[in-house]
Amino acid sequence: MTVTAGDAHTPAGDLLEQVAALKHDLGKYVAWTSANLDDAVWDGPVAEELITALRADLLETRKHGDRREAAWEIWQAHEAALPRPLEPELQAVGSAVAQLERVGEALLSGDRETVARERASIRAAQQDIRLQLRNLHRRLLRDRD
Repeated sequence: MTVTAGDAHTPAGDLLEQVAALKHDLGKYVAWTSANLDDAVWDGPVAEELITALRADLLETRKHGDRREAAWEIWQAHEAALPRPLEPELQAVGSAVAQLERVGEALLSGDRETVARERASIRAAQQDIRLQLRNLHRRLLRDRD
């Protein structure tokens, strides 16, 4: 069955598959590098290590050959096919992704002042995306059984 946006009658299995794909494509890679940085890198002056990690995680979340997709591009592609109304966890993911998109230009240009000001919200958004997708996936698995 093909799911289209607005399809309120999407079988739970289809939503489970969509969430699993989103969990992999976005949740897994949105903090792939930066999640492993020492806490000290997240404090004090913004180091090149943090900029490089965040660029990789947020601006190049998914890589296909020479093509790179930002976290918000991945979200938009998946979100368009999700049934409405969105599950609460997916609404939270959408809000977190929007937060990350707001700092995309600063990362692209190397605006360390903006990254320094926003790094706590960046980290929180990354963690929230992972948490919400994991929780929704688990809930859908439980509901299926």
